[in-house]
This record gives sequence, C-alpha cells and structure tokens, in this order.
Amino acid sequence: MLKQFELSSTPSIWPVLSYFIVSSVIFFLLYVGKRKVNRLRKYPLFIGYTLFVIAIAAVQINIFANGHAFMSGFLHIDFDPWRYDSVYWGSLIFAMLYLLAMPRNSY
Repeated sequence: MLKQFELSSTPSIWPVLSYFIVSSVIFFLLYVGKRKVNRLRKYPLFIGYTLFVIAIAAVQINIFANGHAFMSGFLHIDFDPWRYDSVYWGSLIFAMLYLLAMPRNSY
C-alpha cells in the first residue's frame, strides 16, 4: 500500500518569526541612530534622519495596508502578510514603534 501524505492547512511559523526578528532588529538600529543623532546635535542630520525614519515607518504601513501587492511589487518578496494575522497587525504596531525612534528637535 502507498502511504498518503496529508498536507497541513496551517501556515508555517518561519516567515512570521523571520519578519518579527528583522523588524525588531530594524527598530533597535533606528533607536541607536536616534541616540547618535541627538548626541551629535547637527540640524541637517536631524532632518535627514527624521525623513529616513518616516520612510521606514511608511514601509510598515504599506505592509499593513497593501499586503502582498506591496511586498511583491516594491520589496520583491513573495510573502502574503494578510495570511498571518500576527504579521498584519504587527506591521501596524511596528510602524508606530518606529516613530518612537524619531530624534528630538532641541536645536
């Protein structure tokens, strides 16, 4: 008799785990960058870094809003974040967290 393989309908955990690891590392790097920009106290660097943080947060917002179309079209990654609720809502949470990494204007 042939053994039949049963395919699981539950999605794999590895894409979710890698998404959260990469997003957490990016948040950590943005926060380290915030501390460095605040310490250097140079206005052009402040403006550039603020725009950079907003652009990175916009990527997370687009993952939340546009899903697979954004991931495959802009990032060239074949991944559907709408298949995983944790990635879908996590992208919104990470977008808000990334905005905490914006430097303070004390110039």
